[in-house]
Amino acid sequence: MIMILKSKKFIISTLVMFSLFVCIKIVWAMSILPNRQINVTANLNNAIATPIVTGWNFEDKINEARTLLTGVVLAVGDKDIEYIEKRVSINNGKITVSDKKFKDAERQIALILLNKNTGALSEVTIVKRGAVLVAPQGYQIDIVERQNGIRWNYWATEYKVIQPANTMVLLNKWPEKETKKVSKIVVSKTGKKSTTYQNISEIRYIVYAPYSADYHVPEMVALGDKYIRTMVSDAFAKLRQNGVYSRAYKDKYISDVLVLRADFFSKIPITEHSDLGEFTIDPQKTAERVKIIVAANNGYAFGETCNAATACGWVQYTPRTYKEIAKVYPKAKIIADFKTGAADHLNSMMAAILLYDYNLAGLIKTHGTRIANDPRLEEYLAAAYNGAPSRVNQSLKASIAMNLPDWAGKLLPETKGYLAKIRFLQKYD
Repeated sequence: MIMILKSKKFIISTLVMFSLFVCIKIVWAMSILPNRQINVTANLNNAIATPIVTGWNFEDKINEARTLLTGVVLAVGDKDIEYIEKRVSINNGKITVSDKKFKDAERQIALILLNKNTGALSEVTIVKRGAVLVAPQGYQIDIVERQNGIRWNYWATEYKVIQPANTMVLLNKWPEKETKKVSKIVVSKTGKKSTTYQNISEIRYIVYAPYSADYHVPEMVALGDKYIRTMVSDAFAKLRQNGVYSRAYKDKYISDVLVLRADFFSKIPITEHSDLGEFTIDPQKTAERVKIIVAANNGYAFGETCNAATACGWVQYTPRTYKEIAKVYPKAKIIADFKTGAADHLNSMMAAILLYDYNLAGLIKTHGTRIANDPRLEEYLAAAYNGAPSRVNQSLKASIAMNLPDWAGKLLPETKGYLAKIRFLQKYD
């Protein structure tokens, strides 16, 4: 009987405590609800009404995220803010660390965040103020410093979300201010017409899925690999459809030249967009990083990327070479405008195949047909693609003359690093 009374008292006290807890929770909720409603401009209440799901995939979520950024308007300031970042580079095996100065206007950046547990998407606007990232109240978002020292990298900046927990940046919308010269015809009182010019600033938006550790999963690596290989296959098929003949083997279509193997070209986006320093430290992760960017962005991947030598796109073509190849292979019908053609994955991959064929013809002319069966043919063509055919020929002649098992001088340090990536991918990819 005593035990029963004690049990009843325990139950009653438990119910009382639970009721008090519920009341406290209700009062607490009422106190914070107004604040959540006030923070509209900070996007704290911009969570998209996505149902809780038991499973989701990146491909679907990225497509969904793109639609959410439609119509989002962002601001860019007028004054540049200077800041410094470290840069780690490797040259002939020597590691150097240096300071690099940057200046950039203050700007808003829209991020689509993904809750990795539920698959729910939300939009938040951050501010880039020099090297500093300013996030709304309730959010902690960091910039990840890469092994080569890069932190801010425009629309390709790598983010890490600390708060809210279990959240990642899926997509970002980057505003780029551009100045255009616009003409205007002015008619005087006497009826005389004249043309005046005015510089007008406008904002162009770049929507991009930046790499992050959250993206680095087998699903994305496989998707990127499949996309690249499919694009190579489609490029060969398009060249055949257009009736493009090889210059190396004039009686064959380029698609029928067996020594121009598809795997030569599936390596190009990886070698062109992997940093040598990072590749030296962790080649597998660096190669997979490129595949993940391709998987997350598909046809948008590296479309806005141009280096100091004006090489653009996912296969890093230069304007002069592009123009020459278009002239030599008119049947290929590659896009006339360079920037448009370099950004188009199928078109630029076709151009890469054409350039390999063009350089193969040069190698055969200089060294004879036996070079086409050389086990290191891919290296010769890759070196010519990255550097110049003349340097390849000079180095090969020197190697043959001195009976060297490997390349002699003449190659640029960048090309030597490029070949180191090729050799790794040949062995492990």
